[in-house]
Amino acid sequence: MENDSTGIERAGNEIEQLKSAAGWLYAGLPRYRALFGRDSIISALQILDSDEKIAVSTANTLSELQGKEFNDDILEEPGRIIHEYQEDIQLLNRRKRDVPWLSYGKNYFSIDSTPLFVILLNEMNQRKIHIMENLRESLVKSVKWILEYGINGRYLSYNKMVPGKGPQSMSWRDGIGEVLDRVVSPVSVIGVQSYAYEALKNFKNIYGGNGEFMDSISERMKELKDNLYFDFTMDNEDYPGIAIGGDGSLNNCVTSEPGHLILSGILSRDKERIIIDRLFEDDMMTPYGIRTMATGEPYFDSRAYQRGSIWPNDNWLIAWGLKRRGYLKEYDEIKQRMLECAMKLNGLPEYVGVDLSGNIIRPDKMRIKPCYPQAWSSGAEIYFRTH
Repeated sequence: MENDSTGIERAGNEIEQLKSAAGWLYAGLPRYRALFGRDSIISALQILDSDEKIAVSTANTLSELQGKEFNDDILEEPGRIIHEYQEDIQLLNRRKRDVPWLSYGKNYFSIDSTPLFVILLNEMNQRKIHIMENLRESLVKSVKWILEYGINGRYLSYNKMVPGKGPQSMSWRDGIGEVLDRVVSPVSVIGVQSYAYEALKNFKNIYGGNGEFMDSISERMKELKDNLYFDFTMDNEDYPGIAIGGDGSLNNCVTSEPGHLILSGILSRDKERIIIDRLFEDDMMTPYGIRTMATGEPYFDSRAYQRGSIWPNDNWLIAWGLKRRGYLKEYDEIKQRMLECAMKLNGLPEYVGVDLSGNIIRPDKMRIKPCYPQAWSSGAEIYFRTH
């Protein structure tokens, strides 16, 4: 296996290629030379112990772009963190061939950027990284957005945009196609609930105290924790589906998404064990990481964008949760498989295909060629080599 120092140097060079003049990271090259809230936050979390300056720049820039008013065209709302900020006109025009609703400047088409922003600020606070007063104000605004605009009923949810006006999916699984496209609004994706729970818990840890606002946070956390597993569990197996629609229907599809629940501690230990064991079954686990979708699902395709391929950021979020919750053996298994993948491909691209025999599919044979470098893939490798 490639030694850690060589891998860290290579991944570090990839991060340097993605670094903006302001210090935050572009999501990926060549297609995503822009600031993405979700991607930049996860990348900053991955390399927080290696380069805290990236986290500081990311947090400050996202704070500056935080929603201030209501704008239905771009889904801006007070306190909401951006999905994308685009200022490269040439790249924008190229991407508009595939994404006609994309526009110059910022949009807020993301349900998870805001809770992830709170999680990043908490991790910075725990490491005694100085947080400017503007970030403390942004933290409060973010939590208010979660409570007042993000949570619809029990869960953090999004309403789909009119086709042609915006994306149909606003979680990180924005390329999973019909699996989420057929779920009716408001859509509650299961992994997003973990970020919401963790964000509310983090806010209480930072500020403490009592009062009506803190009571409201506690009530929301309790409702999430008490109902989530029951509401999302599929009829045909003791494992959560990926999303619930506004009509109450559950999407019965086995994906890696429930693995994101582990990082927040929202589940009991026995439920965590059920999810972990399912993720490590042969139809999900490969020699190079966990698939986004089980091989037996009707929509499975090992060469597709998010319907069976392996995403380093997905595996990292699962692994980060395992490490935080003390599942060190399972964490190490994912870590070693990801590093084996990095050695085979001389780096971790946006996503990876693995066929049913366990062989890596060449990146140029995937249905959409993966970006390389990709910030949250390079960040995942740095994290795995240093933790």
